[in-house]
Amino acid sequence: MNLQQLEYIAAVAKVKSMAIAAENLCVSQSGISRAINNFEEELNLKIFNRSKLGTTLTDDGIEIVKIIHNILLKIDNIRDISNIKNSSIKGELKISATPSVLMAIIIKAIPIFKSEYPNIKLEVSENNSDKVIRDVLNQKIDMGFTHLSNEVMNLNNLDYGTFIDGKMCVCVNKHSHLAANSSLSPNDILNQPLVMYNGPNMKYFLEHLVNKYGKMEVFFWANNMDVVKKSVIEGLAITFTIDLALQDDLYVKNGDLILIPLTNFNITTIPFGWIKLKNRSFTYKESEFINYVHKTME
Repeated sequence: MNLQQLEYIAAVAKVKSMAIAAENLCVSQSGISRAINNFEEELNLKIFNRSKLGTTLTDDGIEIVKIIHNILLKIDNIRDISNIKNSSIKGELKISATPSVLMAIIIKAIPIFKSEYPNIKLEVSENNSDKVIRDVLNQKIDMGFTHLSNEVMNLNNLDYGTFIDGKMCVCVNKHSHLAANSSLSPNDILNQPLVMYNGPNMKYFLEHLVNKYGKMEVFFWANNMDVVKKSVIEGLAITFTIDLALQDDLYVKNGDLILIPLTNFNITTIPFGWIKLKNRSFTYKESEFINYVHKTME
C-alpha cells in the first residue's frame, strides 16, 4: 500500500472513470488499473465495480474511500505545515456564499486573508443557499457560507458551524407611516403590499408567516435585491430582509430605507455559518479562512 495508490483510488472514485482519472492525472490508464488491482489484492477486497457504463464503488469501496479522503487531507495538512515553515502556503481554496453573507462578512475577510496568504488561489462565488449546499455535497467547492436552516443542520452528510445570528426586519422607506416604530409584528403589516427577494430562504419565511397570519399581498418577486430596494424607496411596497444583508447598505446608512425588527413570530433570528462535507477534516487553509471570518466580526 502506498500514497500513489490512495491518490489513484480517490481520483477514480471522484469521476467514476479510470480513463478520465488517468487523463486528469496525466498517467496511463493501465498504470492506474494495475495500481488499484494491486491494492485490492493486498487487502483481499474489491474496491470498484467495473463495467462498460463506468467504474463505481462497491460497499466496501465506499467505506475505504471515506478513510482515504481523510488520509489525503491529513497529508495536505502536513504539506501545509511544511509550507508554513517555508513562509509560503500555496494551493487553492474554493468557497461559495449567499449574497447577504458575501457582502456583509466574506468580502471583509478576503483582503485580510489574502494579505496573509498571497500564494493561495482563492475562488469565491455568489449563489443562493440551495446552490451553495449542492456544490458542497457535490465537492465542487471546499466550503459554503449560508443560512443554517433546520433542514441544513439535520443533513447527515454535512458539518456546520455558526458564526453570527441575523435578525429578520421589516424594511420601509423613510416616509412610511411605519418608519417611526421601534418594532413591528406581523399584525401591524398584514395589509401592506410586499415586494420580495426571490430566494429560497425568503420563500420559506413568507410561507410560514402566511400559514400563521393569513395571506399577504405580494406585489412581485425580484431576483435582484437592488430592484427590491428601489421599489421600497419609491413607496410601492415594503419588504422583509435580514439585517445582515443591508447593514452596510448606502440607502440604510443615509436614511432612505429604515430597518425595523420583526417581533411576535417564531422566525425572527436567522443563524448563519459555514458548511462542509461531514467526516472530512479541515485543511489548514480552510480553518485559517474561518478564523479570519471570525476576526472581521470581533
